[in-house]
Amino acid sequence: MADGVALACVEQTPAGARLCWLEALAGPPEQQGALLCACVERRQAAGLPTVLLLARGSYNLIQTERPEVPDNELSEALRWQLRDLFDFPAEQAIIEAVTFDQAAAGQPLTFAVAASSARLRPLVAQVRDQAGLDLRVIDIPELVLRELLRDEQSSQRGVALLCLWPGSGLVLVSRAGELCMARRFNIGLDELTALAEPVTDGIEISAAQQEMLDALVLEVQRSLDYYESHITRQPVSRVLVAPLRQPLPGLIDYLNSYLTPETLFIPLQSYLADLPEDEALCAFGFTALAAALRALRETS
Repeated sequence: MADGVALACVEQTPAGARLCWLEALAGPPEQQGALLCACVERRQAAGLPTVLLLARGSYNLIQTERPEVPDNELSEALRWQLRDLFDFPAEQAIIEAVTFDQAAAGQPLTFAVAASSARLRPLVAQVRDQAGLDLRVIDIPELVLRELLRDEQSSQRGVALLCLWPGSGLVLVSRAGELCMARRFNIGLDELTALAEPVTDGIEISAAQQEMLDALVLEVQRSLDYYESHITRQPVSRVLVAPLRQPLPGLIDYLNSYLTPETLFIPLQSYLADLPEDEALCAFGFTALAAALRALRETS
């Protein structure tokens, strides 16, 4: 991630998945390689099977029509089909196509994940060569987060996940473990918390914060409307909110006042035992936890 490194180690027990440890290390990109190496040494984690999760902004996730070409020609066809959407030369693009057959009420949805080889090589070197981890998979937040929602009882109708990060947010909808849509927007947690005022007379939300929350509700509602009208013809069953690095009193009540589906914080403890009580730590490491859980499920 842009502001630090998060590492999560999980294991499978007879009672279910368990968190062994979680580290959240703040620092700018130029320091993250050293932070990673120091953490791996401290935790004696060298050689562990590892998933590298790409940071927001370091890749493109694009919903697209699947070209009518053989599978072995798909990446090359997508490179030229989508070349005008990349923020790097198309020749550098490493492209993976992911198709979900049942996401849109039986109609397949294809997403292309594209990253620059020039940006990936240093990351791979940090993880594999410098830190000594056994790099197995390179993944992205949207794909590991949709997998996290697979076990939701109402996932057959679709479940939305709202993530609020510094400077940006994400609405993701998953149905039966398949990605239906992922939409980013430019409202972040830092903007919302900066507008907060001391709670007086039981009022948790300031007038300025309410205006920003109205904009957030609009972004979420647009995403839910698109899902219902263009993808499945039915509404999501609920909206889950990812852990927040900073508390935002009144958020869930406000969202429930304006959104039709029930809105609540994601019950992380139902996915993973021995989580730390520090919600800010869980928020910083949320996507790392999701990536570790996905890898654990696939190897169990």
